[in-house]
Order: sequence, then C-alpha cells, then structure tokens
Amino acid sequence: MRKIFLILLMLPLAAVAQIRFGYLNYSEVMQQVPQYKEAQKHYDELLKRCEQELVRNEEELTRNYVSFLDGQREFPEPILRKRQKDLQDLVDRSIVFRDQVKKWLVQAHDSLFAPVNAIVDDAIARVCMHNNLAYVIDTEKSGYLFVNPVMGYDVTTAVVNTILMSGEPQKIQLIDDRQFVIKDSLPNDSVPPVATDEVEIVEEEEGSNEGENEAAEGAFH
Repeated sequence: MRKIFLILLMLPLAAVAQIRFGYLNYSEVMQQVPQYKEAQKHYDELLKRCEQELVRNEEELTRNYVSFLDGQREFPEPILRKRQKDLQDLVDRSIVFRDQVKKWLVQAHDSLFAPVNAIVDDAIARVCMHNNLAYVIDTEKSGYLFVNPVMGYDVTTAVVNTILMSGEPQKIQLIDDRQFVIKDSLPNDSVPPVATDEVEIVEEEEGSNEGENEAAEGAFH
C-alpha cells in the first residue's frame, strides 16, 4: 500500500485526476449470460443428489448408533468393544465423506461456471480497454470503502450488452457525473468525457462562440 501511495505521489496531479475506473456486481452480470441458466440447472441437480446421499449416510449412522445403545448392556465385552470400534469407524467415515462431498461440489461448481466466468471476464476487459478505464472493481466483494462518483462509473449495462452482442465492445458515453449509458451512434474514435476538479462539464447553448465550443471539446477528450 505504501508503494502504491509513493507511485501516485510521483505521478503528475493532472494524470492522477484523469484516472477513471468502472465498477459492477459480478454475480448480477453473470446471471445475464445465456449459458448461466444451464450451468445453474446442472449444479442444482448435482447438489440435490449429494444432499440426498448425505441424508442417507446420516440415517445409516443414526440407525447404527441407536442399535448400539439398545444392545450395549447385553453385549459381551469382546462384542461391545468391536461394536464401539465399528461405530467410531462409521462416524469417522461419515465425517470424511461429508468433507469430500463439499470439496467435490466446489470443484463441480467451478467447472460448470468456468465458461460463464470466462465470458464475463472477456466482456469486462473489452469494455475497460474500449473506454480507457484503468480497472473495474467488483462491488459484491466489498473490498473498498468508497467509490468516487467523479472517477468511478457503473459499467454493468455496457458489460451485459457486450456479452449479448457476442463480445462486441460497447462504447459508453458520460451523461452526467456518475454513470455511463450505451450510445450506439458514437463514432469509433470518440472518448467519454473526463470530469475533474479543473474541468467543468457544461451543456452547449445555442449561439455560443467558437472559443467556448473548443473549450467544451477539450473537456470531453
């Protein structure tokens, strides 16, 4: 953290002021991917089968435990010790089985949703590069305390549209100091405006002079 702070101090203030980044909720975007529903369906089926097997395993353990309690007073010493050992082995195997199922479900989830994650990651990268954003943060993880509305922009719509349009990166245009919206009519070389403390974004009024128009264009590049 100290190194990052020192690097920022070395950068020109104007360059730091122009840093822009995007933010979105990763899980919400994932749910917009066409392949998401199919992956979720398969995972739900696997989860249901695993839960059923865990219930059967728990029921078997309960039956053996009840049987042991019912007969322990009548068992001869050698049989009692064997039954105790068998019951303990069954408990140990049950614990190991539950842990294995949990790990397997995590692996199955990662495998099923890997293609979906790849699509979302690719769309985020395309939107980020296409719109000159420094980075994109995931608001779901809450790994931050504050998002500056002047430099941070919600890119959810742009990323979702990029996914739905087969990876074609969406150009986004600033309509106010806080958010981006899709603007299909933007030329390819257009760049979203930068709002800083030194630049004020104003609407162009009819009859404005040429110098004011040039200043407005400078604020948008």
